[in-house]
Amino acid sequence: MEAGQGWGPVNLAAYIRYAPRSLALTRAAAAGALLLFAVLVLSEIARALDYTDSIPRILQAAFVLFTILAAGAAVIEHFMAATSELQRLNSELECRIAEKSEEIKATYARVEEAKREWAQVSERQRILADLHDGVGASLVGLLRHVQSGEADRTSIEKRVQEVLQEMRIAIDALQPRDGDLAAVLGALRYRLDHIIRSSGVRLAWEVEALPDVVELKPSTVFALQRIVLEAITNALKHSGAKVLRLSARACNGEVEVCIQDDGRGFDTSCYAAGLGLASMRARALRIGARLRIQSHPGKGTIIKLYLPRAPAAGTVSQAA
Repeated sequence: MEAGQGWGPVNLAAYIRYAPRSLALTRAAAAGALLLFAVLVLSEIARALDYTDSIPRILQAAFVLFTILAAGAAVIEHFMAATSELQRLNSELECRIAEKSEEIKATYARVEEAKREWAQVSERQRILADLHDGVGASLVGLLRHVQSGEADRTSIEKRVQEVLQEMRIAIDALQPRDGDLAAVLGALRYRLDHIIRSSGVRLAWEVEALPDVVELKPSTVFALQRIVLEAITNALKHSGAKVLRLSARACNGEVEVCIQDDGRGFDTSCYAAGLGLASMRARALRIGARLRIQSHPGKGTIIKLYLPRAPAAGTVSQAA
């Protein structure tokens, strides 16, 4: 109530009108104060008309008491109403925050799903590109061989077997491996066993127990297969080796895959772009691996592939 404003009937009636109906004390105190005010007014009129000499003090004290009670009850009631409103607003705010949190979670889930779908699409595109370079090139070579008019049944059958081998190796790359690099190498050994045996070269298999390789995706497996296959094929066709050794071990946060032969070797500076070495380097770079090629005439060849156990943070350099 503003300063200088008295307790009149209008103000008391306003308290009764605006007081919330939940508390009877406020209404009762305001009604009592209003009734006593009316009695005091009548008493004042009676005294002015000489019907009475004075107004009882108890009546004045009761009026003051009821007025104070009405004012106090109104303050308490408005405080309780404000507290209730604050609680309602807090509850509403919590509900809105919960709704927005759920919306953010749903949006994040959709973004993550879109990322996974995009990764799958990119993975398929890389695999298709590798299939085009591998199986596609073999089929084109087979077609040209047949169209040359010089193809016989034996040579055609050999070419077809090579294409089928390419396809089987590509299908192996699509199998889930869960980071098991030893299983990948084992499957490749199974596919190449007949070719190696028929060549008369002895295979020394020295694959140790290997740790899991993070994100051993189909495209990574396919690139790894192509690098190892290219190295073995070069050794069988060009080196004249008697022993071919394939080893794999963990070292310094990487997995080292080594293909070594005791053949005639070659000068790496002269054959830097030949024997599929350029494509091997490109595939290694694509999967974040390092490729090291060591060879000297008459001293055999050593090809080492260093595959990171975890994805590389930056660009991985090559070693030649």
